[in-house]
Amino acid sequence: MTTTQRVWYEGAAYHITARGNHRNDIFRDDEDFQYYLTVIEEALLYYGTHNYQLICYCLMDNHIHLMIKTDDKPLANLISRIS
Repeated sequence: MTTTQRVWYEGAAYHITARGNHRNDIFRDDEDFQYYLTVIEEALLYYGTHNYQLICYCLMDNHIHLMIKTDDKPLANLISRIS
């Protein structure tokens, strides 16, 4: 079953979530959390011309929450790079 495509609005903020397979942990220690933050930072720099803004984030052991504001480009490329 496929997921329906997210409707995109220019300048909107989006709540993005990701969860571990079968709710398993995706972060085991502090290094994993730090590495994921580095991946997010690198992705934001890579797509710097698209003016994405990370408003807030919450990293839990088995899932993540990101609040990202868009400017003039959809989130698909950024989220693909992070994941």
